Amino acid sequence: MNTITQTQWMLDTLKDQGQKITAPRTAIAALIAKRAGVFSPNEIIEEASGIDRVTVYRVLDLFELLDIIHPVLTQHGEKHYEVHGEKHHHHVVCTGCEKTSCIDCEVTRKRIKGFGDIHHSVVFTGLCDQCISFI
Repeated sequence: MNTITQTQWMLDTLKDQGQKITAPRTAIAALIAKRAGVFSPNEIIEEASGIDRVTVYRVLDLFELLDIIHPVLTQHGEKHYEVHGEKHHHHVVCTGCEKTSCIDCEVTRKRIKGFGDIHHSVVFTGLCDQCISFI
């Protein structure tokens, strides 16, 4: 999905869920769409000129609630995010430099009797090739 299409998908999701399309939400959606992979709230805050920190966090919380983005926890428990993709996957985080990579996972989410939409997050840790070369 290209940047414009991904931004529009995020805005359409907001609209479909009865949410207002505001200037900060539009700007943050565009910033997220430009990113490839995992991003931190601070990266968005730094790029979101004219949008205060609290607003950025509120928009990220809303996007997470609406499954536009999903959280990816770092090895230190910090919450980073990634756009909700079509393929189910997990993450591996380098314990040296904190580089995060995706791992494909063919498992499909099943419904468990007595539960609604089920989510999970799995993060593997290890050393990336660059960090392991320093050992």
